[in-house]
Amino acid sequence: MNFSDLAGRRVAVWGHGREGRSVSAHLSALGIPHDVVVPDEEDGPDPQVAYGDRARSLLLAAEVAVKSPGIPVTSPLYGQVVAGGTVVTSLTDLWMSDNAPRTVAVTGSKGKSTTASLLSHVLDHAGRRASLRGNIGTSVLEEPDPPSELVVMELSSYQAQSLTVSPRVLVVTSLFPEHLTWHGSEEAYYRDKLNAAAHGPEVVVVPGSDDALLARVRAAAPGAPLLATGRHTVGVTEDGAVVWADGTRVDRDDLPLLGRHQAVNIALAALAAQHLGVAPDVVAAAVRTFRALPHRMERVPSADHRTWIDDSLATAPEAVVASLASLPDDRVALLVGGADRGLDFTPLTDYLARRPDVTVLLVGPAGRRVHDTAGVGRLFASFADAVTWARSGDNPASVVLLSPGAPSFDEFESYEQRSAAFRAAAAAR
Repeated sequence: MNFSDLAGRRVAVWGHGREGRSVSAHLSALGIPHDVVVPDEEDGPDPQVAYGDRARSLLLAAEVAVKSPGIPVTSPLYGQVVAGGTVVTSLTDLWMSDNAPRTVAVTGSKGKSTTASLLSHVLDHAGRRASLRGNIGTSVLEEPDPPSELVVMELSSYQAQSLTVSPRVLVVTSLFPEHLTWHGSEEAYYRDKLNAAAHGPEVVVVPGSDDALLARVRAAAPGAPLLATGRHTVGVTEDGAVVWADGTRVDRDDLPLLGRHQAVNIALAALAAQHLGVAPDVVAAAVRTFRALPHRMERVPSADHRTWIDDSLATAPEAVVASLASLPDDRVALLVGGADRGLDFTPLTDYLARRPDVTVLLVGPAGRRVHDTAGVGRLFASFADAVTWARSGDNPASVVLLSPGAPSFDEFESYEQRSAAFRAAAAAR
């Protein structure tokens, strides 16, 4: 279904945040009448639970509802709307239905923002007129003038769930459990995430070293051609360099991103660019000029003798393991914890058992659960207490790493606010 299919049908725009407002404005520009469904004022401000009788009647009366990503498919109202016969779609699917041939989408539990940004950077460097859009913050409706030749789209699991057409090229960076409340279960999360591969992509680019990911992609999209990183395409050597099959190479010290997991992301972006016709030497030159995104293994200014690293977007245990693995030779003080969403911390605690050089500083409900169930780390009453100790002479580490493995909402309004508190502690004299 595309936007033109909505003409002459009764349409409801479900949600009026940033994406809902852009959909409503676009429909108005196309001359397509529609109802805007917002939370009933008397039911409170939370858009996930505050839809009452008025909203329900509008959605059930609609032939098509364009749902915002923030509304979970596990909500009772979503089930009622689908059961009532309303077709539920999304901005992503409406747009993709018209633009799939020029779209390279990047999805994954972690690494998608960096990989998408790097791929867009490489394509621009090669003169391919790419634009970066999607979950990274720019609406797909914001078309540059002249229109871009290629759209690199960061694709969340929320957005992928609704797709009925796949992008031309899909890059899958990693897979581990995330957003389980929204999706309903771990298996539903994987199904919804990999729905992006299930509708005829030209190719799916995957990390060749991740057997579990490869198996899930094959199961979700048995007919999709796979293009895997490795020594026959673009791979990562034992010493952390990115190497092409023709011998083109970017050594580890020349890579713009810290850690082997980031080298894999670079290889994925390079392989996707090569599939799109960009020569290895051009990709390699572009890689060297890329700069890391904020809050992803980002070194921040510090006033003590230690290195402070902001990895506050690592909000799953597996992401923390990858970040720690990029610092194998450093004595690390690791800040872990925050709001508890019930994720399994065993991958992290198993890894920490092999890294006695890591001093673990635990905060928040998630940190308390790690402390109580695994018996690791030192529990602090607040984030402020933890970073104060990290700055003190009691801390034996040379690196202080904020890689929380959990959201920030126990103490902070956002991950940016938590990051700001970390940076302020690093710079304090």
